[in-house]
Amino acid sequence: MNLYQCLQKIEQQRQEMHQLAEMYGFSDDRVLDKSQQLDVTLNEYNQYAILYQRTHMNMF
Repeated sequence: MNLYQCLQKIEQQRQEMHQLAEMYGFSDDRVLDKSQQLDVTLNEYNQYAILYQRTHMNMF
């Protein structure tokens, strides 16, 4: 997965989480599960971003 794909996945999971929250409320297990999935994806994105930044900063 690259940064762009990761951003797409983040947006998809965010939308799904909001839809679930509208249907079931913020404290529902389905919403909490989706929130945890989103957290994992955000952490992946941060790792990719740090790696990207380090790689490109070494070029200068």
